[in-house]
Amino acid sequence: MILLLHTLIQGVIGLLFLFYPAVGDLLPGFGDSAGPSFVLLQKLYGLAALFLGGLSLYAYFRQSDDRIFYLVTLSLSIYHYAMIGIQTAYNPDQRFALLHFLLAIFLTGQYLGRRRKSWNTPNS
Repeated sequence: MILLLHTLIQGVIGLLFLFYPAVGDLLPGFGDSAGPSFVLLQKLYGLAALFLGGLSLYAYFRQSDDRIFYLVTLSLSIYHYAMIGIQTAYNPDQRFALLHFLLAIFLTGQYLGRRRKSWNTPNS
């Protein structure tokens, strides 16, 4: 379920950054940035968010494949932990750091929950 929630959040953010020019006014922490460099940064972030949403959707549909599930959930967890550090250091508004924290914790829980099942299963 967290993978679908992650897909939804990343998809909405990605589409906003790609197609809504005034997204900086909607989201906290962007201030009054403007100009071609900021627009480029918005488009790049939007594309990255859509890619991450697509990864989590792929992992959701391939949940039965442990290797894919482990790789995607661990990778997304690490990404969100890194984003916590960046958001904490450079964004005066900490709401995005909190969102990344929640996503990181839930994705890590998914990863560890599945790994724990495999640790308790004896090899035949």
